[in-house]
Amino acid sequence: MGNKFRLRFDDGTTKTVNAKIKLPTDIIEFVAGTQDPINTKGLKHEANANYWKGTENFLEGVKALKDAYNDLHIESEFYSWSGDNNTKDRNEGAARILDLLLRVYANWKKREIHFHLIGHSHGGNVINQFTELIADNEDFPKSWSIKSITYLSTPFFKEQHQLNHQRLHKDCKIINVYNEYDITQRFVADFTLKNLEYLIENFYDKKDLDDALKNLKEIDFDVYTHLKDIVINNHTEGPAIWSTTHDLLAEAEKIMTVVVCNVAFIGNRNNVSAEKKEFLSILNDLLNLIGIRKNRFLANQQDRTGGYGRSEFLEDFELIPLMRIINRILDITTNESDSYLLGLLDSIFTEEETGLILKIDDTSWSPKEQVDGKFTIEDFNITDLDPYDTRDKKSSFENFATGIENAVIRDDENSLKEILMRMISQFVNPDDLLSIVDIIDNIEWIATGTLDAQLKEARRNLTVYHGLINNYNEDLVATCDIEDPSMIVKPGSIPYLAMTSHGLSHSDLFDDDSHNVKKALTDCFSSGKK
Repeated sequence: MGNKFRLRFDDGTTKTVNAKIKLPTDIIEFVAGTQDPINTKGLKHEANANYWKGTENFLEGVKALKDAYNDLHIESEFYSWSGDNNTKDRNEGAARILDLLLRVYANWKKREIHFHLIGHSHGGNVINQFTELIADNEDFPKSWSIKSITYLSTPFFKEQHQLNHQRLHKDCKIINVYNEYDITQRFVADFTLKNLEYLIENFYDKKDLDDALKNLKEIDFDVYTHLKDIVINNHTEGPAIWSTTHDLLAEAEKIMTVVVCNVAFIGNRNNVSAEKKEFLSILNDLLNLIGIRKNRFLANQQDRTGGYGRSEFLEDFELIPLMRIINRILDITTNESDSYLLGLLDSIFTEEETGLILKIDDTSWSPKEQVDGKFTIEDFNITDLDPYDTRDKKSSFENFATGIENAVIRDDENSLKEILMRMISQFVNPDDLLSIVDIIDNIEWIATGTLDAQLKEARRNLTVYHGLINNYNEDLVATCDIEDPSMIVKPGSIPYLAMTSHGLSHSDLFDDDSHNVKKALTDCFSSGKK
């Protein structure tokens, strides 16, 4: 198509020139996804152009193709959606694709256009919803069709966001890039969430929690062995026990403050469930008791009136009210099915109006069922490109992942409790829990009556939890990574598997012999090569 243009140069002169406007034949549209599966950042439009940007990534690889083809157009700047793990937002994201394409390419509605849609994570489900939206939409030109869809780490639902074939080109190709270590695709995305706004907007500073956990690990609990001594030295051993107990309670208070603040913001605050009210009441009572005892041990860690001994320790700790609340929270008989805490969390998560879970829909790494044999699928397994694959933890990881996947598939009254327990177990070292049991043993040795009974109950509860954690903990993080202080996100940790492994698929336009995604995509272009 020829057009005349009037150009003005820097020296003030003007000139009329003929130019040819290049009409697109292939249009690539990028659809960002949900790399942060529980929306911890709380950014409503994170799924935008910035999502793809970096020194080396899939987008830059695709952009480098533009000069090699005659009629290739790449749209990666204008599209955005919330990126939230929410069905409603994904549906709205699909409508935004249609609106954008109709506006940007309004002048080419009568031209045969082949679209190539590339979506990461739930961006692939937004694309699927878009195919449903345009199936019978009269605004979507009949001369337009989808020639390829590239799914990057997309979790494919069995019920939601199904691929509609009606506006797919007869030669449409499905390209599927996945990573077996990606727990977001494998099972985190099974849970479509809701009611996260209060939690996101008011999330208590996570640094406080991280600092408290770090400080707890650095506390020397060996001082408590002196509680078994017949005589406790008033100048060294006694003050050391009181000082350590103050430090322990101070960190426990920080952790409880974070828990209370965040539980208070889960769900719709105008309609608080009875389970949540009960949980908050228990947590606030516990927080109050911890604060009182922390201040008492601080005041008495030097020159305590009456000296330092076993009975004085029990007097200052006043354990019975504290242990009653702790035992109420930790009450468990045999396994997760009769755990009070897990049952309470199950109720809070699944409560119809104020819970966090909107829908559980088992996902798959493959679009095979949705494609139903109608189009070519090229699968690219990039598991061997994940740095975690060099840690020799594949077997441990599979035990963890398949355990949760099987619980989801089972879908009975204990499924969510087991999933929560399996997840929690990856954050807790079984040996650390045994250390707490040892502390209780030391205190129980000097306790009598009601306190002795409460301590025995606590030890029994923690022993049951230790058995579960010992069974479910898969030791996912390699020792070399645990001991590396420069590594903030450890390979094999839950954040790494949910985000880093999930993001690997859009880190590069892979073009090696084993993972030639580049060739699979360019083979779909109708544009001639230059």
